[in-house]
Amino acid sequence: IYSTLDGQDYVGFFRRIYRYGGAPWTIGVWFEAADVGLYRERLITAAWAGVGIILLALIMAVLASRAIARPIRRTATAVSAVGDGDISAAGFMPPSRITELNGLANSFNAMHSAVKMFETYVPRSLVRRLMARDETLVASSERQLTVMFTDIVGFTTMAEGRSATEVADMFYEHFQILGACVEEHGGTIDKYIGDALMAFWGAPEEMDETSTPACYCAMAMVDALERDNHRRRGEGLPEVRVQIGIHTGPALVGNIGAAGRVNYTIIGDTVNTCQRIENLGREIDNSKTATILISDTVAKHIPSSMPYMHVGSFTVKGRDENVEAYRLMT
Repeated sequence: IYSTLDGQDYVGFFRRIYRYGGAPWTIGVWFEAADVGLYRERLITAAWAGVGIILLALIMAVLASRAIARPIRRTATAVSAVGDGDISAAGFMPPSRITELNGLANSFNAMHSAVKMFETYVPRSLVRRLMARDETLVASSERQLTVMFTDIVGFTTMAEGRSATEVADMFYEHFQILGACVEEHGGTIDKYIGDALMAFWGAPEEMDETSTPACYCAMAMVDALERDNHRRRGEGLPEVRVQIGIHTGPALVGNIGAAGRVNYTIIGDTVNTCQRIENLGREIDNSKTATILISDTVAKHIPSSMPYMHVGSFTVKGRDENVEAYRLMT
């Protein structure tokens, strides 16, 4: 209700109350009209301020959620990369100002460092292939495998007069070349023994035929070593020549060892025979980059596009029967 008294405008607010007594009560209050306008402006200002605070809070909540979600997504992606065996793609997590996220980053980085160290001592391809299998390999089994041994010819002479660091660098370069060939042709690197490499085909994945890819791998090694020897000659370094032995036969493959120290490896007469065949390379002409000797079981399975020649029947340590050896021509 608007009213004027003594030239002053007033605004009244009234309400009827019917609960008390027989006649209704009327309760009201009068305000100067000028004060009502001021209160109205303050109310509108307060309302807009409230809306602004709510919008600001929403914006801050979105930004905060993104700031929290971003490192969580990055960590999830990195963990997925580790699960897929791609350690290099995982990277390290940066620190965070949020205590919980910083603890998560530190824990992941510690795990990443441990896995990287593990990968240093176990062939990367073997780790990935074992992780890709559905079942856990807890026992060993006998399979038909093809085994390969390689050895540097005259390594003692090559290492003479060189420092330990120089020899280690030569090993690193040499095994990088051979290891890449093994992985490219589907083989599994078992171990490095001094200047020798041991690899096999047929595990952990089963293969229909294992002799042919092993021989293709040996031929790829020869090509790679010849290219590297060309570089070495240009740098005044001695050429690297190798002996390669390949044999196919039954072997025990799986997790072999004792609690706390287990290797995924192969054992058996096939492994020993292959090493003996590789050693026979010393009795063959070593003027070429590589001497590749294969057993008769390998020669029976490789295609005609891989020529070979019979080099003799040999008596080897640990076997009653002679071993028929053939030289794979490259």
